[in-house]
Amino acid sequence: PTGSQGNAQIMHVRSLQRHTVATSLLLLITLTMSPAAWGQAGPDHRTEGDARGQNLTVRAVRVAEPPEIDGVLDEPIWQQIEPITGFRQRWPVDGAPASERTEVRIAYDSRAIYFAMIMFDSEPERILANILHRGGRLDKDDGILIGLDTYHDRRSAYIFEVNPLGTQDDAHFTNESLTFPDDWAWEGVYESEGRITDRGWELEVAIPLTTIRFEEGVSAMGVAFYRSIRRKNERVTWPHIPQRMRAGLQGGMDQASQYATLVGFEDLEPGRHIEVKPYGILGAQKLAGDEDATTLDELGLDVKYSLTPGLTLDLTYNTDFAQVEVDNVQINLSRFGLFYPEKREFFLERPELFQFGNNRSTDIFFSRRIGVNNDILAGGRIAGQAGPFTVGFLNLQTEDSDDGVAGANNTVLRLRGDVHTRATVGGIFTNYQNSETYNRVIGVDGEYRFFGSSGIRGWIANTWDDLAPDDGTGAGFASLSLRSNTYQASATYTNVGENFDPALGFVRRRDMVRYGGRVAWTPRFPQSRWARQFVLELPASITHGQDGGLQSEDVRLNPILNFQSGDMAMMGLTHRFERLEVPFNIRPGVVIPAGDYDFNYVGFLVRLNDSREFSGAGVTHFGNYWNGTWLQYGLQGNWKTGPHLELNASVDRRFISLPVENGEFDTTILGMNILGAISRKLFANALIQYDSDSEDLQANIRVDWIHTPGSDLFLVLDTGYFTGDLEDPRDERWVRRTGVVKLTYLKAF
Repeated sequence: PTGSQGNAQIMHVRSLQRHTVATSLLLLITLTMSPAAWGQAGPDHRTEGDARGQNLTVRAVRVAEPPEIDGVLDEPIWQQIEPITGFRQRWPVDGAPASERTEVRIAYDSRAIYFAMIMFDSEPERILANILHRGGRLDKDDGILIGLDTYHDRRSAYIFEVNPLGTQDDAHFTNESLTFPDDWAWEGVYESEGRITDRGWELEVAIPLTTIRFEEGVSAMGVAFYRSIRRKNERVTWPHIPQRMRAGLQGGMDQASQYATLVGFEDLEPGRHIEVKPYGILGAQKLAGDEDATTLDELGLDVKYSLTPGLTLDLTYNTDFAQVEVDNVQINLSRFGLFYPEKREFFLERPELFQFGNNRSTDIFFSRRIGVNNDILAGGRIAGQAGPFTVGFLNLQTEDSDDGVAGANNTVLRLRGDVHTRATVGGIFTNYQNSETYNRVIGVDGEYRFFGSSGIRGWIANTWDDLAPDDGTGAGFASLSLRSNTYQASATYTNVGENFDPALGFVRRRDMVRYGGRVAWTPRFPQSRWARQFVLELPASITHGQDGGLQSEDVRLNPILNFQSGDMAMMGLTHRFERLEVPFNIRPGVVIPAGDYDFNYVGFLVRLNDSREFSGAGVTHFGNYWNGTWLQYGLQGNWKTGPHLELNASVDRRFISLPVENGEFDTTILGMNILGAISRKLFANALIQYDSDSEDLQANIRVDWIHTPGSDLFLVLDTGYFTGDLEDPRDERWVRRTGVVKLTYLKAF
């Protein structure tokens, strides 16, 4: 119940007797795993010419003069190149011809790869184009994505997303897995311009060879395109990527094995270059209790150098993250820690190269552990590809903090190798060490994918810490997942020792052995006017301690209905069992006693298509909670006034009644996010938040002017104001007041 209001994990369940859980799960798995169920891929409406991507080839044409990137396709070269056509639907009718025509032409020279695209539209006045923020929610608009598998390994690719205004977003993924928002944090420097015309919208894109990595002498790359026709809630791709291919994007663009082959490259030289990015910061900060404001005046430097066509060295000195947006407020009403995602630029390029373990639950490396209590003095990173290997190496030194925490050296080495077309093995080593202690981790992992999107995955790791016991320091995980067009099933095993504590990682729960499983039925209704897909899923898990004692059980039944309109409705039924060996404080002054507890919840979630001018979401769930009751409701509303202003407001209210002292309480979180933009180069956002626990009213205002590509001028104002009762009326209500100006400048050699 502590997840975000949009998270399906809040969906909940009527009580089931614990002894029936295993029987019911086994029966459902048996029914859905029959050979007939898994052997059929289902119809995909293929027609002549719609072959698998690996069998399609398209040619890039070398040009003597680069086209002007202005969104006007008037250069003679574009008229001479045969266009890519024949886009097919992934949604709503898998494999059917797109309802609107798309044409793509590709050229290149010694500087960049160029794309000219015409997205024909029978109703150009209804094209959605509202987002000007770089890296914003471009999926609310019409848009197109370019996927480039530059190593042609059919595992990894760059993603470049552009809307009709030319606004950009981008990502990079490896091993056919694209995680949101982590992999979308990569920011490449490229050019794009779009415009809406009387025949649809047109776009020109130039991707510099210095932005992407590839091997010297490359003659072919993988390529794919995904277009979103937003008002129709239609997604089309070339080549066709069928829905049976599991994907982190609705367009399936993380399935690099399905890409077509882009040929025609001759004498293409990778950009072996140096990028230097100095920064300067001026500002002031005053915290509650300080007599005077602290002046902020720093200089720092980031350097990027291509060691090889595939490996990049990043160096940083006196690293500063003043421009990073603040975290969303969370109130913890569980006995486990909360997860806050990484938002700092240095750690966001190619983060997938360092990922090991289970994301957001048992991460062996979690970059937010570095520089939280101690400022980063200097360090470096090597990341990229070396033949069949992906490499991630990081070493950062932090300074001693003002409150006496010793600085430390933080080292991570992550290697992963391709041993088969769809199999990888790898390992990780982390080391946290200062003058007082050390903590080290070694782990190995592997993955094999088969039958389209089915696969097995596993990892094991162990920690060594001079201040911790020697036993119970290991952890491991194994999973088997099977997927067809209509059925899914998976089984997992997780084992985390009671002393498994990677200093540079994030472990939500220790001392456990968990068996989990999930089955789902996912029929689609391509001919329906109103229903798009129904999902009926049953996830379940049982958790024991390392001593074999029962700790937790969880069984859920989640029916989900996706509409052709882009709206969604979900209901959830959940039964949980929790055994507390010791009491814990759910909040100050409220203690949950040791004992056995049964939870039964029911929940509802409705989310409206957020491409509309007005959209929103509503959620509620209620039921038993630690022998008491729980009621939660949340509302979110969005108003897009056009490309220059968007308003998002949210409220989350929880009412808890527990049979313990001080057990009657409620919590409130209020939020307002204001997005304003003058152009694609000058935009701002203001995040205003209030929570009833801290009683702080917080405001974070960030203005970003991209004065040259890759270079920014930031103005940041951050405040916190205490709204509650003061013990002493003379106490200051301002928790903090910070104002910062930061200038960066990117220079490439």
